[in-house]
Amino acid sequence: ILSSYPLFESMHLKTVNSFFKQRGPILPADTSVVIIAIDDQSLNNLPAKWPFPGSYYGRLVRNLNKAGAKVIVFDVEFIETNADKPDEDFDFADAINEADNVILAGKIFYEKGKYGNQVGHVIRPNAWLLEHALSWGIVNSIEDSDGFLRRYFLFQFLNDQFYYPLAIEAYRYLHSATIPEEANLSGDEFIIGDRRIPKIDANTMMINFGGQPGNTFRTYSFCNILDDAQFQLNESEDTDIFANHLEWGTFKDKIVFVGATAEELWDNKFTPFYSFEGEHIKMAGVESHANALTTIMSGDFLHRTAPAIEYLVLLLFAVFAAICTIYLKPWMAILAVLAEVFALRYGGYYMFLQRGEVIDVTAPFLGIAFSFLGGLVYTIVIEQREKYRIRKIFQHYVSPAIVNKMLESDSLPEFGGERRNLSVLFSDIRRFSSFSEVNEPEFVVSRLSEYLTEMVSVIFKNDGTLDKFVGDEVMALFGAPYPYENHAERACRAGLQMLERLSTLQEKWSLESAQSFDIGIGINSGNALLGNLGSNQVFDYTVIGNEINLGARLEGANKVYQTSLLISENTYNLVKDNAIAREIDYAKVVGIQTPVRIFELCSMDTLPDLEQELKIDTFAEGLQLYRKRLWGDALKTFRRVLRYFPSDGPSRLYTIRCLDWIETPPPNEWDGIHELLQK
Repeated sequence: ILSSYPLFESMHLKTVNSFFKQRGPILPADTSVVIIAIDDQSLNNLPAKWPFPGSYYGRLVRNLNKAGAKVIVFDVEFIETNADKPDEDFDFADAINEADNVILAGKIFYEKGKYGNQVGHVIRPNAWLLEHALSWGIVNSIEDSDGFLRRYFLFQFLNDQFYYPLAIEAYRYLHSATIPEEANLSGDEFIIGDRRIPKIDANTMMINFGGQPGNTFRTYSFCNILDDAQFQLNESEDTDIFANHLEWGTFKDKIVFVGATAEELWDNKFTPFYSFEGEHIKMAGVESHANALTTIMSGDFLHRTAPAIEYLVLLLFAVFAAICTIYLKPWMAILAVLAEVFALRYGGYYMFLQRGEVIDVTAPFLGIAFSFLGGLVYTIVIEQREKYRIRKIFQHYVSPAIVNKMLESDSLPEFGGERRNLSVLFSDIRRFSSFSEVNEPEFVVSRLSEYLTEMVSVIFKNDGTLDKFVGDEVMALFGAPYPYENHAERACRAGLQMLERLSTLQEKWSLESAQSFDIGIGINSGNALLGNLGSNQVFDYTVIGNEINLGARLEGANKVYQTSLLISENTYNLVKDNAIAREIDYAKVVGIQTPVRIFELCSMDTLPDLEQELKIDTFAEGLQLYRKRLWGDALKTFRRVLRYFPSDGPSRLYTIRCLDWIETPPPNEWDGIHELLQK
């Protein structure tokens, strides 16, 4: 029942598409059918504009007839007569009469009637043309619920009369085939001559598409077939190429379909080969008629599997899944179910490829899923009840990520840790003590809670883990408790988003005439000891190590450089392909003897041109001059930055350093390393 709903029907249709694409083109291709395309080349190179005059089509028919075409099938509707230039229609009609192998196109148009019912109107070709044509066929198409063309009308029955599509009319002419009309109204097959075409529903067949649009049939531009010695294309394109086609026998004994392929003529369809080998190409309507005809001529039909067989497959697969789920261990049951799914998918493809059967695999898939899930319901209910109890106990003490890890591992926290490559983020409020002194405790708590809520939201959004709060300080981990490769990038994005979120809060607080504050953020990446650390009585899930200490020192270093977000060289090396940052110092931080390069992270996207030029490029130039002891030149460079960005902290700091070194130069062994004296 569920498999008949639109969602699952769409799954079935996508599976059918995958069968076509897995099979690929039918080889060898049918070379008896060719297409004359009214394409962009024709629209651009022909003197007359669309819609083309009848004389063009008359010349086309005469040239194709001269070239030996067996039958010419138009997927172009010639409905109205040309009252202004009747000679155009007469010329076309004469050409049709001379050729005596032309099939024209019409359609059935449906509209809503007076009482809401569908009323059909038959739109035949122009009577002048139809009088001389072999016959005419309808060009109506039928799309499945997902908008893809897979089926083809065998007939339409309206007002006690049968109307046949182009492919049927072409086949009837080519094989002098008769159609027992009354017999075809019912039954599972459509009979035309000696062909028995399996029906998909009451009046449609499934097209066995030969391959990717544009690659299945040899296709020639409409304008090139007109381009004989007596016809003038645009000067740069006129080559009289049709003479070559005559010489080569291009159209000798060929079935020729004529139709629009240019996108602006609105006759392109989605088909199973729409997305194939990385290309997304719609199929022209004329090519769908050609595919339908080749399907009929080859007898390589597609048909639905008998309902009884589909029900049997559903029952067998569902029962087998239920038995495996009940009697096997979970991991073995999963492997067995996956094997079932694999067998179902590739068994369906084998039936499609070898027998032309389109079996609905959606219902068996659902049967497997329900059987498997049904067998696990009891276990899941029991496990969830236990997990809920543990979550209620621990959720107020540790982060949600740690609770989830405990539940997934089915073990309570134990003392100990492991080495892990990760990133750590420290954030601290500037001058929070002063803020606390001048405001009431209730206001401080409320404002701090609002701020921390927003910051934690950003951390969680970027898959970070909140390690702890230390007063107004936030410590977050990225790449823990579960490892992932881009932990440094996520930490950097989180840091920038925290600053953006704080800016939004500051705007809101300014409207409330309330005092606000700024923050500093430090990020470092590297190996650290991660786990449940502490005493045997009380422990906490956290990290320790030299890299963690460096992250904390970088957060404090923002005070020295008057910046907001500093990252280490380790972090910069991991994100430099996606980040815009500037090196601002080579320094020793408190407690760490090895000097580190410190970077200010400016963006993970782009910067305005002026900011990129001055704060990044010009500042880097000044830093190089500074390290070469060219104090005067460096001073001018940093002042150039300050002229446009007077509040740029690093440029102000280096301006002061340059002035100091000019007055009192450093010793000759000075290596440019600066020692930070505060945390």
